[in-house]
Amino acid sequence: MGSASPGAAMGRLDLTNSLLRAVDRPAREALDMARRPLTATLAPALLGLVLVAATSAASGFVSSTGPRFVPRLDALRAVFEALLVVIPGTVVFAIYLRLRLSTRVLLAATAIGLLAAGLVATCVMPLMAFLVLVAKDAPTILALPSVFVPGIALATVAALPVRVITALDPSRAAWWLSRAFAFFLGAVFLLRMHTFLLHLSN
Repeated sequence: MGSASPGAAMGRLDLTNSLLRAVDRPAREALDMARRPLTATLAPALLGLVLVAATSAASGFVSSTGPRFVPRLDALRAVFEALLVVIPGTVVFAIYLRLRLSTRVLLAATAIGLLAAGLVATCVMPLMAFLVLVAKDAPTILALPSVFVPGIALATVAALPVRVITALDPSRAAWWLSRAFAFFLGAVFLLRMHTFLLHLSN
């Protein structure tokens, strides 16, 4: 019985190490991507943007009053505005605070986040289609896909760079910068969307 205890402890340690390696994998991928040519960073970012735009546009054809001939793209515009405002500011503050990660690593982390956002948005589309089919008499649920798909994509974009920044730089300045990155992405999105959210059922 006593001989099994060290083996069980080693098994738990291996499991913990495996989980930690999985959690830190975005940081390793960002470092690896930053060493490659710039096209290796731009390609996943562009693919992610295309997927987010396509899924958001598809969900924008549905409204609380039924199908639209022209998609409503308020949430997609809010996502792009948040990215255009917050990402350059984050890079500038990272340079100013002299964090232990380069601008290329930050851009690579954002590219990974954009690619993940595109994949997540694509994966939730079947769920959105199911909700539209079963919620014919629920205007609020019918209006949900046009906001939820871009919103969850933006949340994914925020989550990945936060993990990369804190994994590569354990300083307090990096911790605050990563949280500010996620906070301001959400804040810009909500400020841009507040009128639409107030009239979601209209």
